[in-house]
Amino acid sequence: MTTTRTETEWSLLDEVPERVVAGCLYDSPGWLRMWETTGIEGRARHGYVSAEGQVLPLYALSSSPFWHGYVTQAGQQQLGSRHVFAGSTYSMYTKRDAFPAALARGAHATAMEWIDAGEADLLIAPNLTDTAAATWVDAVGPPVGRVLLDRTYSSDLSGDFDDHLGRLPRKLRMDVQRRLRRAGERGLRIDVVDGPEAHGFVPAALPLVVGTTDEHGWPALYDEDTLHALLRTPGALLVVARVEDRVAGVFFGFRQDAEVTFLCGGVDYSGLTELSTYVAMMYRCTEWAYAGGFRRIEWGRDNYRFKERHGLVGTDLWALVYSPDPTPALAEALAGMHRVIAAYVEGSG
Repeated sequence: MTTTRTETEWSLLDEVPERVVAGCLYDSPGWLRMWETTGIEGRARHGYVSAEGQVLPLYALSSSPFWHGYVTQAGQQQLGSRHVFAGSTYSMYTKRDAFPAALARGAHATAMEWIDAGEADLLIAPNLTDTAAATWVDAVGPPVGRVLLDRTYSSDLSGDFDDHLGRLPRKLRMDVQRRLRRAGERGLRIDVVDGPEAHGFVPAALPLVVGTTDEHGWPALYDEDTLHALLRTPGALLVVARVEDRVAGVFFGFRQDAEVTFLCGGVDYSGLTELSTYVAMMYRCTEWAYAGGFRRIEWGRDNYRFKERHGLVGTDLWALVYSPDPTPALAEALAGMHRVIAAYVEGSG
């Protein structure tokens, strides 16, 4: 590992340190090292800002399908694609509320140098909670634009699975129990697999995963190589829903301490009504998590109204955008992006 720059409060490293204070999956050494191996984003260079034992990755990208999807949805193609990201858009820093302000200062200073050298145009800090966004503003000043990028959902687990069902409204609980019973009667089997067995399902999983990203003309967010890389992350697992030998749904998940995080997945919509695949997977995963002693599930983004009806807690994810040349046109484009995405998050899903 080489330290490429050292300041009073922070350092810039070219590799992930051996020891990292991780608040969640996405700032853990295992995740960061895995993400280095992926090619789904057009990465020109990267580095790791380190402060007080924590790290924040910087990625200079020529393309990111996830960011491009948000830009496409908002109709703001003039924002371009050559940006420095303080953490990949693919990651959700839902647990990183309070963090060293020196991380933000180091990321901002380094990104501005890369931009000045002609390697990028903007600095984007994506997937920030309200508290994390406030830390950024306090550390480096207000951005040229602030965009509600998405909303992610979680549930804290207490008691046992029966207690969990008992906390649902009676009508919803009866519907869930009916759907679980019917799915079983119709042959839906849900298994949690890992290792070589999980990798064997990747070809069948890919069309289900990318099939959920075309609602607004988004690009495919994943390819087979990236899904294989996800499964090489320490603690990775794959939830597979099958009817006989047909794969009806998948969730990619990650175990870390007493938490399990589900990042991406998809279902075969042709059998969704008959099998209640999504409901069955969600509740069988919850039952599995209780049995395994987990205390929290991170359920990921989108499908907002469904997740809210089922009692999951939403966390807004913000993107702060910084520029050395904060023009009125850029501010207007980002404000327009915020309006479109915020309306979608608040009003549909």
